[in-house]
Amino acid sequence: MDNFREWLSDNLRYILLGLAVILLLIIAFFAIKLVRGIGSPKTSEPETQAITETVTEAAKDDSENKLVKETADSELQQLVEQYYTAVAAQDYDTLQSISESFTDEDKKKVENASSIESYNNIVVYSKKGLTDGTYIVYAYCDAKITGIETTAPRLEELYVLTNADGKLVFGDADSSQELQDYVLKMQTDADVQALVKDVNGLLDTAMEKDADLAAYVEAQKNSQNSGSTTTGDGDTGEAATGSDTATTMQATTGVNVRAEASENAAINGSLYAGMQVEVLENLDNGWSHIRYTADGTTIEGYAMTQYLEAVQN
Repeated sequence: MDNFREWLSDNLRYILLGLAVILLLIIAFFAIKLVRGIGSPKTSEPETQAITETVTEAAKDDSENKLVKETADSELQQLVEQYYTAVAAQDYDTLQSISESFTDEDKKKVENASSIESYNNIVVYSKKGLTDGTYIVYAYCDAKITGIETTAPRLEELYVLTNADGKLVFGDADSSQELQDYVLKMQTDADVQALVKDVNGLLDTAMEKDADLAAYVEAQKNSQNSGSTTTGDGDTGEAATGSDTATTMQATTGVNVRAEASENAAINGSLYAGMQVEVLENLDNGWSHIRYTADGTTIEGYAMTQYLEAVQN
């Protein structure tokens, strides 16, 4: 025992020095890990990831029929992915098999989308439909357009029902006035409005980055809106585009506001009965170019003229 004490006394400074070195190595190891964790760049996600994960404050409402993001293995998600794959390939047999009815008008819609090579990053949101087994679907994707490098964020509304065989298929949301009214009502919900706003923001950002995409979108709008226009008094002539000459009207019912003068165009927003808008121009194809403000945001788009009327004084 005395020998051990003597040895310890003779070598204590070396032992303490060794322990100090070990302690410094441990501190250095954890310090390096901490610095690397703070300084290393995070894995970047596509810009569209914001649309799949972000829930805005506006979307946090008390509605029982809330917007639901479908999981990757859900039947609705897989149905929509099958739909877009078939549209890109113009596979009419598949489209017929997953639709309650596939009309000539549906076929024409697919043909008109032939400039889109593929539909990527598909994210499906849904609300319960008017009856059990039906769904209002809002399908987000990045559309790859031929000859344009940047994909175009887009949101499409689809109606899905359960057929007699218990299979989910696409249906006609215009099959009854009651169903039309219900679909339009869903679009006024805060969560759907927030989703539409987010997608429009992504498209604006994409167009700012890619002049070719901006030119394509503008060309699509021009092709939809081509033809003569009528002024407020019914004479054919130049459209009223300034706010000084815009006519104030109001919606007679819930109605979609589209990015272009077409029922197939992206949805910019929606109006409820009695909501007032500025009519910037009336087109001879049954649509009106309008502008209005909702929740502090100015929205411009197209609504069907038949659902607008003069403001009652």
